Amino acid sequence: MTIRISSNQVLDAGIDSMNNSLIDATAWQKRISSGKNYSKASDNIYAVSRGVELNFDLSRLKMFKSNQNMVTSLHDNAQTQMDSILNQLTTLKQLFVQAQNTALSPANYNALKIQAEVTRDTILSQMVAKDASGHTIFPSTVNKVQIEPNVEVESGITFEMAFGVGGWGGLEPRSSELYSSLDSFVNYLDARANGAQAISEEAATISANLNASFDHLMAAQQTSGAISSQVDKSNSAMNTLGTQLTAATSAILDTDMAEATAAYTRSQTLLNAAQAMFARLQQSNLFSKL
Repeated sequence: MTIRISSNQVLDAGIDSMNNSLIDATAWQKRISSGKNYSKASDNIYAVSRGVELNFDLSRLKMFKSNQNMVTSLHDNAQTQMDSILNQLTTLKQLFVQAQNTALSPANYNALKIQAEVTRDTILSQMVAKDASGHTIFPSTVNKVQIEPNVEVESGITFEMAFGVGGWGGLEPRSSELYSSLDSFVNYLDARANGAQAISEEAATISANLNASFDHLMAAQQTSGAISSQVDKSNSAMNTLGTQLTAATSAILDTDMAEATAAYTRSQTLLNAAQAMFARLQQSNLFSKL
């Protein structure tokens, strides 16, 4: 049995071989230069749509990260102020113990009063302090902020949470429970400096109020610390998830350079071989007679 192949068939086969190799080489070269496996959805509908979904998840992670940074900053500022105020309240409680010494003179009480007065005014300035952005560190209200999927925390510590009721969210801090406790102590020392006799019931009330304000502020600091700890855990979890999503996105959408380089080299080799063969065919007698 004899098989006859026409010269046109040989020519067409050579042209098709060159075109296919060229298209293949160009596609792999594009993947190498762009770093992307797919340039449009039609290349692989599932892969591209899945990659877009993963990129959306990464964008959400960036939002959570931004929220975490904001919450961390707000609570760090609040904790710094509260820690300082707690230290000063400890000093005032020590002053109160000194003030119960019956051997003190009016001049001694006056010295204690001046010290308590300075501490009270310093604490007052910290109660209404603002951060570097000009925002009140202890606002009247705070927002719920999402730091990871389905997890929300308070964005800060309110004025009332830190300093007790009154004060109208820091607008009138002298009306707050904390300031009232401090002011009562200063007035007590002032009265003793002016010769007033000690009244045990008054002293007991002042001591109880100072302790209550201290405990109230300590509870606010612990709440803030717990939120900060939760943010740290969420931050770690989101970093791990972000790494996983980035790896998954890269595996789906990014070019495998080793594979692409090998495929491009193979396609380029086939193209060169097809071109060389086509050139020889063109020079043969068969094609010179066409």
